Amino acid sequence: ELLQTDTDFKQQFDFEKDLKQVIREKEVGNLKAKLVGFEKDVSKDTTPVRTLPRTNYRKWAMAASVALLIGLGWLGYRNFTGPNFGNLYNENFQQYPNTVYAITRGDNNDNSLKRRAFVAYETDENTQAVSLFKELRAIDSSENVIFYLAQSYLKNNQPEEAMAAFKEIISGNGEFAPQAMWYSVLAYLKTDQKEPAIRALKDLIADGRYKKAEALSLLEELE
Repeated sequence: ELLQTDTDFKQQFDFEKDLKQVIREKEVGNLKAKLVGFEKDVSKDTTPVRTLPRTNYRKWAMAASVALLIGLGWLGYRNFTGPNFGNLYNENFQQYPNTVYAITRGDNNDNSLKRRAFVAYETDENTQAVSLFKELRAIDSSENVIFYLAQSYLKNNQPEEAMAAFKEIISGNGEFAPQAMWYSVLAYLKTDQKEPAIRALKDLIADGRYKKAEALSLLEELE
């Protein structure tokens, strides 16, 4: 929202993004230059390996060790600068509020299955919520029941089951379809599936009804 409404914030955001890219490119260039330098030093020594004196042997060993360290460092650098799916999930996940069933203090005598399911959902009793929503779905297969079952799956660390339920909602293109698109992206992140997450984000952006700004920002992180 700030990217769309706050000019100063957007300028700072773009500056930070460009700065990160410059630093990344500079570090890559430095690493390549060092490796090329070591290769040139080693190539100057034409003495056969079998007759290398101790000093030359040490030069070869040091050069090989440094090259290995640079290679390992590059792998670590790539892992560090690449997207961390777990962090992206934690930064973007927020439980969808209960907009279907109002729970008030005065209805304590209501022990219906639906009320118990939504109480478990709101109080983060995730395993119980999954069980109750599955039971409720057997008699009420409405979109909202499936959506909150999918939410409960996701909160209960069952992303594969959540994905299946979200896909069912998306295919129906009902009230909760845009929300299901967003949360399916989070389910993909939770299972380290980059390409499906990107495709789902593009669908969500094209749809435009829910979290478009967040989807654009997350797509930049992944691409």
